[in-house]
Amino acid sequence: MFCPSCGTVAREGDLFCTACGKSFAGNQETELYSFGPWGVNVCFSRPGTFVWMQKNNTKVILTNQRISGLSSFNNSPRFQIKYSDIIAKENFDYRLNLGPWTVLWMKYREAEKIKEISIMCFGQASLNITKAFDIIQNNSQHT
Repeated sequence: MFCPSCGTVAREGDLFCTACGKSFAGNQETELYSFGPWGVNVCFSRPGTFVWMQKNNTKVILTNQRISGLSSFNNSPRFQIKYSDIIAKENFDYRLNLGPWTVLWMKYREAEKIKEISIMCFGQASLNITKAFDIIQNNSQHT
């Protein structure tokens, strides 16, 4: 379970968020799917030849309200994107050194800025990207 206000991980049975104090009554955020960190690359733009990527160090979590990436080193958030903040999204294949990667690219609002992120998987792990895109697509229609 996650706080619907700030995204902090909450324990089962908590009535209030330990970070921001928001009540959990009636609006609980639940995890729908997660994958990584192995086989997951993340970059904060569209993928490209000279784009810096974080490799094998991000666990991706999809809830009924947002997609998040947590550092596998210290569990701190790398990104948190509410589905309602997503402006555009694409699911496509991208050729990189070792072969085709499946990419989930999103453009989203964060405060007053427009940002981008790409989450990439290779081989069998590419199914995670397809599933994530479907979850975002389905939950974006309800926000």
